[in-house]
Amino acid sequence: MTVFWITIVLAVLAIVGISVLVGKTLNKPKQLSSDRQAQMTALKASGALKHRKSNRS
Repeated sequence: MTVFWITIVLAVLAIVGISVLVGKTLNKPKQLSSDRQAQMTALKASGALKHRKSNRS
């Protein structure tokens, strides 16, 4: 009878461990493909920031 409960406990621990690992891998931050300066340059070049005072001619 104790083997049954030990098996149940090990199965629950395995399921919880697997779900934690999957959760951690899904929530990892994605690496930035370009730096912030390149992103700002691209936005300014596209005209997306025309409303900003610093970008007005």
